[in-house]
Amino acid sequence: MTTFIDYLLGGFSNGAVIALMAIALVLVWRSTRMVNFAQVGQAMFTTYIALTVQQQTGNWLLALVVAIAAGVVLGVIVFFLVIRPVKNSDSTGAIIATFGVLIALQAGAGMIWGGDPEGFVTPVDNAGLEIGGRIWPISLYDILVLVVTAALVIGLTLLFTKTALGLSMRASAFNPEVARLSGVRVSRMLITGWAIAGGVGAVAGILVAPLSTVSPTSFDILLVFAFTAAVIGGLDSLVGAVTFGLGTGLIISLISGYSDSSNAPVVALILLALNLLLKPDGVFSHHGSRSV
Repeated sequence: MTTFIDYLLGGFSNGAVIALMAIALVLVWRSTRMVNFAQVGQAMFTTYIALTVQQQTGNWLLALVVAIAAGVVLGVIVFFLVIRPVKNSDSTGAIIATFGVLIALQAGAGMIWGGDPEGFVTPVDNAGLEIGGRIWPISLYDILVLVVTAALVIGLTLLFTKTALGLSMRASAFNPEVARLSGVRVSRMLITGWAIAGGVGAVAGILVAPLSTVSPTSFDILLVFAFTAAVIGGLDSLVGAVTFGLGTGLIISLISGYSDSSNAPVVALILLALNLLLKPDGVFSHHGSRSV
């Protein structure tokens, strides 16, 4: 029983990072009705930028701020140069475009920083906490990841439900023509959605980097887990992204603990396939009319 609890505690931090990346996918879907498969590439690129800042200054917080700013700018650039020209074509063209961006970012990162894995330091201790004479598999860094994730989720929820900007973004995604007639600048809302998603993805990249290493392809597996969580939760649901992001992290931890970590992606894909068969819209998807 103690081992089971250890595995659960160990999965919370990874689950929080998966939830953040799933949120980024949901934000893009809600604003453009597209799945951005380049999201992990954007996160990887901004993490490299943060790593450079951290190495030069030794300031983790400054590196985080620079990464978020870079993520916002990169999201806007990707939207203008790649997504806007193809968003009115069929969905296949848009999906191929995002994969092209992912490959380009990975190649660019390899040319700038090289392909060797690099470590990323943590701002606080990443060793297990000692409580009651026992070392538990959760650290101060894990708690920091959970706090940052909770803060972002609360902030984004308030943004989408309590502010004029958030309501305009929801209206633009749900029915752009009606939104235009209501005076909403839909194109500006689309740009805002990609910018916010880029910033959230950058935070996810910074938080996951110390848990593994940074390389041009090191975040690819994160896309598998985040996409699974977003689809099962419902691509238009922040609650679903968070719930199943954390759930995916827990499942990965249990599978890695009781069998082999290489089985985790297979299980994730099986869960995704079952969801598509039984509830393709997602567990927390919204049906019918919406009030925005």
